[in-house]
Amino acid sequence: MKGAVETMMGMIMIAFMAVLSAAYIIASLNTQSAQNYHSAVVAEVEAGDFSEPVVQSCREKALENGYKDLSIEPMTSIDNGKYAKVTLTYDYTVPVLNLFLEHQIVGYAR
Repeated sequence: MKGAVETMMGMIMIAFMAVLSAAYIIASLNTQSAQNYHSAVVAEVEAGDFSEPVVQSCREKALENGYKDLSIEPMTSIDNGKYAKVTLTYDYTVPVLNLFLEHQIVGYAR
């Protein structure tokens, strides 16, 4: 009888770890997707030479893709070179642990 209880507890622990691992993998995949999208936005802004229609299009696409916010701040360096600070805000969620965080990816388009 003791062996049956230990086996059942072991199976429950394995099932819990499998569910927790799957939730962590899904959250990691969402983070990787956000990083890839951020890189694509930086490349598009650079290719569009920081024009306002391109920036507005990127913001609209980010909201359509389910990201919280996309901030693109055009700036000028000391030697009059153009660059922009690109900040993508997205949700990092692990529902099994009731973990709902807001993360940001910051990069620069030159």
